[in-house]
Amino acid sequence: MFYVQRTRISADQTRLGGIVFECSMQNRPHRNATLIVQEYELWLLRDSHGGQAQFLSRLSLDLTSISTEVPTFAPQSFRPLKLLWHFTPNQLHQIESLRQGKEPYFEFRSRLVAHVQYLASDGRPHGSAHYAEESAYDSETNGYPIRFKIDHATWAGILDSVGFRDIILQELSIPSFPPAFGRAENHLKEAWNHHRAGREDAALMSCFKAFECLGFSITGTQISRADALAHLMNGIEEVKRKKVEGLWETLTSFCHLGRHDRGAPVQLTNADGELAVVSTTMLLSYLAAP
Repeated sequence: MFYVQRTRISADQTRLGGIVFECSMQNRPHRNATLIVQEYELWLLRDSHGGQAQFLSRLSLDLTSISTEVPTFAPQSFRPLKLLWHFTPNQLHQIESLRQGKEPYFEFRSRLVAHVQYLASDGRPHGSAHYAEESAYDSETNGYPIRFKIDHATWAGILDSVGFRDIILQELSIPSFPPAFGRAENHLKEAWNHHRAGREDAALMSCFKAFECLGFSITGTQISRADALAHLMNGIEEVKRKKVEGLWETLTSFCHLGRHDRGAPVQLTNADGELAVVSTTMLLSYLAAP
């Protein structure tokens, strides 16, 4: 039997182009084993209790990390294993929709074919060498499939590293922000990172700051919301500017819920954070459009 221990997960958008699971594989029985076939799959779980799993993707071996020598395991020996997930935006959105701000849970499933020779206590062959179809078990729990979670901070960092945008935004044409929107854009990025990590209070406050700094950023002086809109929407009908000002005021008022500075605290949900970050993204994009 083979056992796998996960050591690290990271994003590699340069050479490998995907999300990388770094692991080590151990051949625990008293045998020599040569792996002939390795197949791995990544499945998505609703929570730590498992339930019905959703297939996400097949995982590829990182061929650049595999030694050119024959992949034979001595008894109790280890070998590095690096699995690549060439994800799609829809797969990431599938995860985000299911986890709802919680930590994501996954499964590794595997199929291995090995040529094995069991050994006696003195190291001599015991029985005949043969081919065996096996799976890789969890080195900590001895269980199969291998179940694990990725903590909030790590997952949020991976999404940020791969440039993930919500599927809603993938379908929309959002222009690049001009230099004057630099501070607002930074606050917006922070808001998305907080939201992905389940920190909805902080997400709403970052959205609030994105609008709060806008007037000064575009003029160099502290100006009112109406004056900022007059600058940004110069030549646009006043009635439209007034409606946009109303949207701005309503959205920042909603985002102010993240402060909890007056009255009883408000329990913010993943849906509240999503409403804030998506609405802020769209209104800032509207205001930044030429």
